[in-house]
Amino acid sequence: MSHYKLKLGKCRTVFFDLEFYVPETSRLEKGFCYNPWDKRCKLLGGSFFTANPDKHFDLSEARLKKQITSLWLWNHDSEKALLQAIYEILNSALQIVRQAHDDKLTAILCGIGISTSDILVLTDLFKRYKILDNAEAFAFMNKFRILDLSQMAVGLFNANIDFIYPKVKNDLFNKFVTGQKFESGTTVWEMYEKKEYQAIQDRVVDEIVATHRCYREIVLDIRHTKAEVKRVKGLEQHRDKLLSRVVELESLTS
Repeated sequence: MSHYKLKLGKCRTVFFDLEFYVPETSRLEKGFCYNPWDKRCKLLGGSFFTANPDKHFDLSEARLKKQITSLWLWNHDSEKALLQAIYEILNSALQIVRQAHDDKLTAILCGIGISTSDILVLTDLFKRYKILDNAEAFAFMNKFRILDLSQMAVGLFNANIDFIYPKVKNDLFNKFVTGQKFESGTTVWEMYEKKEYQAIQDRVVDEIVATHRCYREIVLDIRHTKAEVKRVKGLEQHRDKLLSRVVELESLTS
C-alpha cells in the first residue's frame, strides 16, 4: 500500500455542473436526451469551483460565488475552444494535487449525478474534438476520483426497503439546503432558444452553491453520526463496567 503525507492545502475538489442544449429533433420523451456524438446537440458550458479543503469548507454564499469560474459557449469561438478551457481547469487541479503528493493522491470531481452524465460526456467530447485521443481521454479522466453526491448520500436517507437507488438533485437539496429547488434541465433548452444567457449562468452558479452546501452538510452529518456511535459505545462500556462491578459486589455479599 502506498503511503504519503497528506497536504490538505494542496488537495482539490472540483465542484462542477454542465448544461446542454438538445434541439427538438433529438428530444426523447423521457431520460437524458443529450448525446455528445449527436452533432445537433450542444454543450453550452458550465460552472466550476476548485475548492481547497483547507480554505473553502465554510465559505459564505457571497464569497463562494466569487470563487466560481463559469465557461460558456457564447463566450468562446467554438465548442472545441470551450472544451479546451474546461480541460485546462480540470488539468490544473489534477497537477496541483498529484505533484504535491508524488502522484499518490489525485484531484476529486464532485457533483450530483455526474458519474452517469457529465463525466461520460466530457470523456467523449475530448475524444470527438481531438483534444485528447481515445487512450489519452481514458487515462486523463481515470486519474480523477469521482464523488457523486447522488450516491454518497444514499445512506443518509431512510432505507425501509431492500433496494438502494441514487438520489436525484432535488432530493438532496430538499434534505440539505432548505428552500432550494431547481426546475428540470430541459428548461435550459428554452432559455437558450430565447438567448436568456444570464438566466442560464445564474441558475448554474446557484446549483454549484447548493451542491457545495450539500457536500458540507453531508460531511457534518457523517461526523455527527460517528460521534453519536462513539458516544453510545462509551455508554455501553460504562454500563458493562457497572454491571460487572454489581456482580462482583453481589458475589462478595452472598
